[in-house]
Amino acid sequence: MFKKTQLVLDLAGVLVSNLSPLFWRQIAELAGNISCEQLKERFKAELREDFWSGRMAEEEFWVWLVRICPNLDMEAARKLLNNNLIALPAIEHLAKWSKYANIHLLSNHRVEWLRPLLSSIKPHIQSCTISSEVGFCKPDIRIYEIVSSHINSRNPILFVDDQAKNFPPATKLGWSTLQADSLGNWIEEVNKIINGINNN
Repeated sequence: MFKKTQLVLDLAGVLVSNLSPLFWRQIAELAGNISCEQLKERFKAELREDFWSGRMAEEEFWVWLVRICPNLDMEAARKLLNNNLIALPAIEHLAKWSKYANIHLLSNHRVEWLRPLLSSIKPHIQSCTISSEVGFCKPDIRIYEIVSSHINSRNPILFVDDQAKNFPPATKLGWSTLQADSLGNWIEEVNKIINGINNN
């Protein structure tokens, strides 16, 4: 019996496109009264932690956005959000990977925004930990510990994220880490790691 890898994948920047910076740039252009950088900085200072952790309702984000950008067309803004949540090539590998690895998702995101995507990949996923549902954001080690509670195995754990700042808590828990690059070269690295473990 082969050792089944525990593969922990981020979503944004790994399986689905990052909202930043394109979404913020498009919103700023649509609003016409604020720069992309100003909008990002205000989100980070005023909302980020509460919003991604779920302490703030999803609708409050749009209320905040209209307050910051009073001329914003809300229907157009919501459409921009949906248009920027694009599945990345790694999505196509999940079915194959799930034959040799237990796949767990770990992401700072809003579950409301991810539901269509999550529904399509659910058959290949063992567990799904989204910050807005559990109340913690990476790199808070408590969200990694929630993922660990879903892993009933002593087999190797590989964590893939596009931001290296999220790796220290994973390393502390004994996970291996791999940074996802924008070109998708990390996909082949996952293939090699999974094949290497399963051939031992």
